[in-house]
Amino acid sequence: MDAQEFLLRYEAGERDFKTIDLTGANLHEVNLSGVSFKKALLFEADLSGINLIDVDLTGAILQRTNLTGACLSGAKLSGADLAEATLTHADLSGTLLWRANLRDTNLAEANLCRANLHEANLWRARLPLANLSHTNLIATNLNEVDLTAANLCRSTLVNAQLVRSQLQDARIERAELMHSNLRAADLSRADLNGANLEAANLNHVNLSRANLTGANLHQANLIEAQLILSILRGANLEATELTKANLTEADLSWARMERANLSAANLRKATLSSANLNQAILRGADFSETDLTQMQVDQANLNWVIVPIFSDTPTHRSSY
Repeated sequence: MDAQEFLLRYEAGERDFKTIDLTGANLHEVNLSGVSFKKALLFEADLSGINLIDVDLTGAILQRTNLTGACLSGAKLSGADLAEATLTHADLSGTLLWRANLRDTNLAEANLCRANLHEANLWRARLPLANLSHTNLIATNLNEVDLTAANLCRSTLVNAQLVRSQLQDARIERAELMHSNLRAADLSRADLNGANLEAANLNHVNLSRANLTGANLHQANLIEAQLILSILRGANLEATELTKANLTEADLSWARMERANLSAANLRKATLSSANLNQAILRGADFSETDLTQMQVDQANLNWVIVPIFSDTPTHRSSY
């Protein structure tokens, strides 16, 4: 069916277009509210600026489709295939994208606030400056995704895959990232204030200049992580793996009535040069072979710290 015939039928009151084939159709800026495109074939169609609010696109094929500036708020896209589609500036707020395929999709500056992307595939998708606040990203594949300066505040990313993803300058405050995999991801300058990263894999991650104030990193894997000039004030790093991590000039001091907690943390061969651990809790932490040059530990709790710690390395400290 061509676009002209489809529009004539729509204007005549027909709304059920399940399994319709509109491959390559031009529906630029058309209002199709109330239509059903369940399992429709819209491959390489021009749907830029289209109105598809609350439309059922379950299982639809939208590969390489142009949805620039499209309004898909509240639409149902479970199992839909949007691989290599263009959704820049699109409104996908409240959209259901459960198990949708968004591989290599361009979602730059798209609005995905409160969308459900549970178990969706966004491998290598582009989402710079996108709004993903309060979004469900549980068990979502975000490997190698560009989320530069994206908004992920209060989103749920439990068990999400973010291997080698780009999250520079992203806003991730209060997000839930328990058991997520962020291996080799770039989170430099990201704001993770109050984020929950319990048991997350942050192996080889770049968190330089990131804000992790009050973040929960309990039992997280930060082996060889870059935390240069990062802010970890009041953060929970209890039993965290920090072997060979670089915390040069990191701030792990007191904040919000909470002390940074490094109890039982493994900091073997880590770098804490000029780091601030004033009033931090260090019970049972392992600082073996660690660079502590010019580290500050005023009023820190050092009970049962594993040595060697303050042997030949100059530190700044006043009381324990």
